[in-house]
Amino acid sequence: MALFRKKAPLSRTEVLETPQYGWIWKPLVALVAIYLLICIVLGIWWSWTPSPVDPRQAVALQRGVPDSAGDNQQATIKPGEALLATNIELLDTLLDKPGGYLRNDVMPPGLWLDNMPNWEAGVTQQVQDSVASLGGALAVGQAPLKAADEALAGDLDSWRWPESETLLRAARNNLGEAFSALDNSGAGTPTQDAAASTPAQAPSALDADTLKAWLAQVQSQLETQTQALAASVGRSPGGGQAVESTPWFRIDNVFFKTRGTTWALLQLVQAARIDYAEAIEQAGQGEAFDQLIAELKASQARVWSPVILNGSGFGFFANHSLMMANYTVRATQLIGQIRSAL
Repeated sequence: MALFRKKAPLSRTEVLETPQYGWIWKPLVALVAIYLLICIVLGIWWSWTPSPVDPRQAVALQRGVPDSAGDNQQATIKPGEALLATNIELLDTLLDKPGGYLRNDVMPPGLWLDNMPNWEAGVTQQVQDSVASLGGALAVGQAPLKAADEALAGDLDSWRWPESETLLRAARNNLGEAFSALDNSGAGTPTQDAAASTPAQAPSALDADTLKAWLAQVQSQLETQTQALAASVGRSPGGGQAVESTPWFRIDNVFFKTRGTTWALLQLVQAARIDYAEAIEQAGQGEAFDQLIAELKASQARVWSPVILNGSGFGFFANHSLMMANYTVRATQLIGQIRSAL
């Protein structure tokens, strides 16, 4: 039968005229394998959480003072400077960390990553809330603070004009202008009292009402994150069955957004402890504030697992979502206590 007939060998002319391309696949496969390996290594490197910055060091950096002289500036930090400098450092971290800002990436490996972009979303939300609270409290640098707030309210997922990095850099530069204006001024006074106050009776630039309003935003954000973490394991914050559970492929997104939120809050609360020191001590909430800082710091413990696990009961695997929820619940309770006392 023709089906099983032996194929006739090619003639010498046919062999010479028929090119063989089988060798091309080997280098192509090797190049793809090398590219994927580089993307995996970069993805792991870019996903490392940056180290937090101490607010006093942030102020020293903005003043151009060497780190060794930072301790000498403790008594001269004006109300508002610690928060401004800390927000500047947070934006610098987002722009200058390995891989840069990843939320708007449209090319690998940034396109494939989701943990760090969600972490960045948590950080940017806290920076935006903090800057907005300062805008109505500091008369010095009010114009650049308003411009910074408008930049942060833009589309921070955009890769086209205006790209997110442009907005973040504009906000950072405007915060730098506000810091310079405050640092070069005699005192920063509230807008509503600037005309009525005399130099001898000038009130603190940041009062208890400003702190209370900002903490209300922080508390609301943490409550939202706690609900999302609880939904990741199919439970409500009270322990009952959640109305809507988080899909398994989004559990890590919720975890890392919360981790970015608490990472930024750790530094902002430390800065608030400096800027609002008078209001905090008058309310007798210094110890509660220190405990709040401790809870936020504990939420940044190293995650040893390469993936976010949601084990149950006393099982073999950890439950990262519930562990993080423990810290956010405790932080929320402390913030509520502080707000009630202010």
